[in-house]
Amino acid sequence: MMRTALTFLIVLALPAAAAGQQTPPSEPAKPAPAYKISGLVFGDYYAFPQHHLDQWEGQHGVWLRRIYLAYDHTFTPRISTRVRLEAASNGKLQGGALEPFIKDAYIQWTFTGRQRLTAGIQPSLTFGLVEDVWGLRHVEKTPLDLYKVDSSRETGFTVSGPIGDSGTLAYGAQFGNDSGNTSETDKGKGYRLSARYAADPGFSVEGVFGHASRAGDADRTTMQVFGGFTGERGRAGLLYGRQTRRAAAGSGAPDVDLDIFSGFGVFDIAGDRASAFVRVDRFNDPCTDCAGIDYLPIATTDPFTMTLAGVEYRLHPSVRVIPNFEWVKYGGSGTAPDDDLALRMTFYWVW
Repeated sequence: MMRTALTFLIVLALPAAAAGQQTPPSEPAKPAPAYKISGLVFGDYYAFPQHHLDQWEGQHGVWLRRIYLAYDHTFTPRISTRVRLEAASNGKLQGGALEPFIKDAYIQWTFTGRQRLTAGIQPSLTFGLVEDVWGLRHVEKTPLDLYKVDSSRETGFTVSGPIGDSGTLAYGAQFGNDSGNTSETDKGKGYRLSARYAADPGFSVEGVFGHASRAGDADRTTMQVFGGFTGERGRAGLLYGRQTRRAAAGSGAPDVDLDIFSGFGVFDIAGDRASAFVRVDRFNDPCTDCAGIDYLPIATTDPFTMTLAGVEYRLHPSVRVIPNFEWVKYGGSGTAPDDDLALRMTFYWVW
């Protein structure tokens, strides 16, 4: 059993305003600028004291997992656009420079109240609510994204918005190439449908259904149900995902059903300066795509349980350090691989 401990304490003090200071007369509010430039960086000092792959075991070092630079432009209150660049390290221990590419490139039109039409390279409907409640994308992806069950991006069109004036109910319908943020590759297309209920205070539940037509009739059907709660001192979520993968015509292979269970909790432990988190994912089948995961390749031969835990320290609302670990325990066969253990000191800043 391995333990990692780290404590940070920073106290920021601002002088109080002088007693009796006069408040200057208010000025007319200036209109918001038409554009915004933003970005973020996150990465880790990492170590793999144990791994089922020899080339990973004992490896340690520093990598920048993501660098984002985004430009948002508002043409009118109803029409806006975003272009975002991403660069990432090679997460397979193969070296090389960070590779830049287009992460987002879409235009959005708000019509008939708060309904929206989005066109271009855009976020997938599958992950929006889950990522919002999880709130720790810089530590790890959400389950269906991490295990390559679905893509985080789609190139196509989305119609979404609230149902009724209260906004308690919302919907989304997405149609695209089923090729992520890359160019079209075949005749097949994909769609996703979502329905969400959100209540005050902070409870939400969402169902997502998707179908992708692929070459050779190797279609994929995906379903996800997520429930989350966000309160004053923390947040929590439960997720179930299932994907049916049809075997390619003429292959003789059976269809495959994949089942994923996940639960997490994030709790404030020092006001707004620190929070502790724990997450447990159970992949109930061998994950045939998991060897391709960047920064944490997982064996494809056995079901597994992934446990993630750590503490996030906020040196500033926009600057954070997060000691954490990921432990992958395999099971399901008499020849299960050795467990994987990753120790990480994650760093993150955003502007």
